[in-house]
Amino acid sequence: MRLENNNDSVRGVLNGIQKAANIITSTMGGSGKNVLMFEKKNLQFTKDGVSVAKKIQFKDSEEDAGAQMLITAANKTVRECGDGTTLTSLFTQEFVSRLFTICEANSINDTLDEWRNYISIVVEELKTRSKKIESLDDIYNVALTSCKNEELAKRIYEIYKKVGLKASISVQLSTDLPVTYHEITKGLNFDGGLIHPMFANQLNGTFQVENPTIWITDEVLGKFEDYAEAIDDLHEEGKPLVIIAKDYSDSFIRYALTNRNAKNLQICLLKLPGWAQGQRENIKDIKTFLTKDSVNKITVTPTDFTLYNNPDIKKIRTRIKQLEAQMEGFTEDFDINDFARRIDTLNQTSAIIYVGGRTLANAQEEFDRIEDAVGACKTAVKYGYVRGSGSELVDIAERLRDNISADFRGVLYSPAAKILANANISQPVFHEAFNVKTRQLDNTLVDPTHVIITALLNSFAVTELLINTSHILHD
Repeated sequence: MRLENNNDSVRGVLNGIQKAANIITSTMGGSGKNVLMFEKKNLQFTKDGVSVAKKIQFKDSEEDAGAQMLITAANKTVRECGDGTTLTSLFTQEFVSRLFTICEANSINDTLDEWRNYISIVVEELKTRSKKIESLDDIYNVALTSCKNEELAKRIYEIYKKVGLKASISVQLSTDLPVTYHEITKGLNFDGGLIHPMFANQLNGTFQVENPTIWITDEVLGKFEDYAEAIDDLHEEGKPLVIIAKDYSDSFIRYALTNRNAKNLQICLLKLPGWAQGQRENIKDIKTFLTKDSVNKITVTPTDFTLYNNPDIKKIRTRIKQLEAQMEGFTEDFDINDFARRIDTLNQTSAIIYVGGRTLANAQEEFDRIEDAVGACKTAVKYGYVRGSGSELVDIAERLRDNISADFRGVLYSPAAKILANANISQPVFHEAFNVKTRQLDNTLVDPTHVIITALLNSFAVTELLINTSHILHD
């Protein structure tokens, strides 16, 4: 079976992927290059891959389709990990470049199966090597490697120092001051974010409102007619509404989105976190945190949501005692850890970073940097970290030399090679993290393990889709 591109538009898509990746990955590493963005006579220089990706749009339809495919894969990594735009872009470029050439002369299915196996081997190796975040120094190193800015990394370090490693940190654009600042506040954080991106009401793709009414149930909401009158009453009173339910029918979601757009309804639908008994326990935790079915504020991202409030401390303490008593009846580590996590959540202190700047463009760039760094830290706390600047992948490629092909090793070498190339350094890639600014080995450079794994999986997934495509229809 040979790869047959019978339509030139496929080649145009590949060109778009290459062009977009070249632009985004030029910012990679400690000596990444600036990208000049020019829009409506406003000039902005940036080294932030996220900021660059948001602006890429090519005049050629086929090339733009390729660019948007790459950016979609990168955005998926960011939604899952909070970081990884540049790495996903690089991996996508590498997979596309190598696999399209290989499949011109080899079986597509056999080749893809072989590379899926390579990825599985590398993913398991990364998980084995991953180290846990154990100190605030680890947090600082992850933040600094991500945002490449000592001041921003120090701010994140100070927040974790005050609120602990299990803190929840959200990032917002400031409308008050031209400077960045943060506030420590009581917050309750859960996994599970926006069920549809159109519920977002902020430029950064999040949903944020103050003093919302919270409806919470472990049922599936089916007929929106049963709730329409109550929802309209809240809307007339100017009260935002957040519904947290086990699930929703398609018609219920369409109703909420339609009214959000037509009536400017402030509404957001969330899926109840957990499953089975865990969902019912989460309902108890959330209700303990509410004040008359409301909170001071809620922030919902694509991956999680945080409730901010000044809850009744007695109710919180009573709920924690209940959980501690329940925990004593279990012996399995999984159950004990789940109760410990739930107790930590109820005790948790959160922080909000408000990002300001001299102009909206300046604030947006800093916002992207901080959001990446916060996402990287959160992911590293949950899944661990490995040596940075691509060095862990280099070491894996060398140690698995007999188990993976030369082309796949090239993919693993690519992050380290790109970082060196952006710094205009001509030398072989390193097994240890190399600081391109000091030109010395530097073990403080670290990367969240889960970001690397997710970037590999998402970039291969989009390549797999494209490599089985022979025609592009548009307009």
